[in-house]
Amino acid sequence: MRKFLISAIVGAVCASAYADVSVEDVLARRQGADINVRVTVKNPARATQKGPVKVTLSVRQTSSDKWQTIKTWTDISKLAAGNRVSRDFFQANHPVLRQLAEQGAFEIRAVAEAPGAPKVGEKVVSWKDTMKGN
Repeated sequence: MRKFLISAIVGAVCASAYADVSVEDVLARRQGADINVRVTVKNPARATQKGPVKVTLSVRQTSSDKWQTIKTWTDISKLAAGNRVSRDFFQANHPVLRQLAEQGAFEIRAVAEAPGAPKVGEKVVSWKDTMKGN
């Protein structure tokens, strides 16, 4: 009985210390010829996620193409429980994004990773799914 009680206490402490990161949203906005990609990352857990939280933004023309990384952010030092953080990337910052946008539809992938997080957050969207603006 004592071992069971100790195991239950240790399990409760470990569960309450659980932290994680997930990609909540990926949004592409266009104004004229300019494109902005916004990635929103969330900590859905009850504990603060220690950093650095790493967010990688990649693009490809079609699902048969290889992903091309266009931006990596590592400036998120921590993410409190239930909080969100967004990062923006502008088309002018990378020629691959401009080229893909000129060719038509393409896919965007955002991946969020953090030290000790039990899983990697990832979201893949197509240009048409995310497009806002004119």
